[in-house]
Amino acid sequence: MSDIVHSNLLCTFPAGAAHIRSVQTLQTSDTDTYCREILQRYADGQLSDIDTRKALADALHRSGIAATVAGEKPYTSHQQLVDVTAEMEELMVVKMMQQTKGGYDLQRGLDGASVTGWARQLLRVARNSISRNLRTGTDKYDLVEPIVSVVNDEIRFRSRASMVFHTQTREESAEMIEAADAGQRMLVAADWLSARKRHLRDNSRLEAQAASLTHAYDIPALDRPRLEERRRLSALLTEDPSLAHRSVTEMYRLVGGDADQITSPVDPGFLPLWDDFAYNNLEAIATTDPKVALTLVEAVLADRVRPSRTTLRSFRAAVKSMGPPRNWSRVADEVCESFIALEFEAYSSFDSTGSEYREQRIAGRSIAVMKAPEVFARALKHKGQRLGTTEQALYAQLDQLIRNLTDVEVKAPASAAAA
Repeated sequence: MSDIVHSNLLCTFPAGAAHIRSVQTLQTSDTDTYCREILQRYADGQLSDIDTRKALADALHRSGIAATVAGEKPYTSHQQLVDVTAEMEELMVVKMMQQTKGGYDLQRGLDGASVTGWARQLLRVARNSISRNLRTGTDKYDLVEPIVSVVNDEIRFRSRASMVFHTQTREESAEMIEAADAGQRMLVAADWLSARKRHLRDNSRLEAQAASLTHAYDIPALDRPRLEERRRLSALLTEDPSLAHRSVTEMYRLVGGDADQITSPVDPGFLPLWDDFAYNNLEAIATTDPKVALTLVEAVLADRVRPSRTTLRSFRAAVKSMGPPRNWSRVADEVCESFIALEFEAYSSFDSTGSEYREQRIAGRSIAVMKAPEVFARALKHKGQRLGTTEQALYAQLDQLIRNLTDVEVKAPASAAAA
C-alpha cells in the first residue's frame, strides 16, 4: 500500500476520543459457571494444575462450543464442517492442556475472564487457517508438476494450481494477488473518503473514516457494545487514547501465544471489540499506525449518525411488519423509539433549530433509554411478534433492520470508476 495513500486516510482522524457510545453485556453460560467452580477448587488447593485443565477441557468439549464456532461459517460440504469441528476440538484441548507459553492461563480465569470467551476467540481466530490447512492437505499434490495426459485424443486443461506451479508456489502467487488487491482497496477507500469528507462533520465524518479503513484493510466490523458499556469505555478512551491500539495489540499477542509480552493489560471491556477479528486482521491493525485502531474504536463506541426522517419511517414500517395486525402498532413505535435512543445521537450535527430544541431531544432520549428495558419486555410478551424470543435476539433483529437502511458502502467515486 502506498504510504501517500495511507497518510491520506489518516490525515483527518480526530486526535482524541470525544465521542460517547453504547454497551453489550456478555451472557454468563452454564459452562462458565461450572468452569468458575473448577477454578475456585484449584485456587483452594483441591485440584492440581493438570487436573484443573483436564476438567476445563472436558467442560468446553461437552459445551459444543467448537461445533458452534465452526458452524458460524458456510462450508461446501457437511464433511468439511465435521473436519473443521474436529480440528477445533483438538486445538482447544491442546491449548487448554498446554502449561507453557501460548497455553491457557489459569490466572486469567481466576481473575474473572470467561473461559468460553477465551475458547471462542481462539477458535474464531483459528477457523480460517484450519479450513485452509484442510484444503491444502487435500490439494498438496497439485504443487507437483502435472503430466499432460491425452484421453480420447483431447488434452485435459491444466488446473489453475498447475499453472501457478510454472511460476511460483501457490502461497507466493496468493501473496502477490493479495498485495495487489490490498493496494487497490486502499486507493478506493482513499478516493471514497476524499469525495465525502467535505460534506461530513462530527460523527458522520468519524463513521466514514471507519468505513474507509474497514474497506482498506479488508477487516470485519468491530463488535459494538450496548450503550452503558460504550459510555464507560468511551470515557476511558478519552482519558487515554492509547487504549485503542493497546487493546488490539493485546488481543494479537494473546491469540498468538505471547501473553508474557503484555506488560500493561487494558480494561477487559476493550478486548471483546475485536472478537470477530482473525489473527491476520489483528496483526494488520496492531502493526500499523495507532491512529487506525483509535478511529475504529472511537467509531464503534460513538453514537451512530442520526438517520433521516425517511429512513426512520422505513425502519418503523419494517418493525411494524414483524408483528400481528392487532395492537402491535403502538408497541412497535415504542420499540423503535427505545432502540433509536440507545444507538443513535439525539439530534443531527447538521441540525440548526437551536439549543432549546437540542436540549429537548437530549432529555427525550434519556427518558427513552430509561424506559427501554420495560418496552422490550412488553414487546417480547406480545403474541405473534417475530422480532425474537429474548432481548438479545430482539436487539439483534432491530440492529439488522436499521443497518439494512443505513450502512454505508465504500466504493470508487463515479468519476474514478469512469476513468
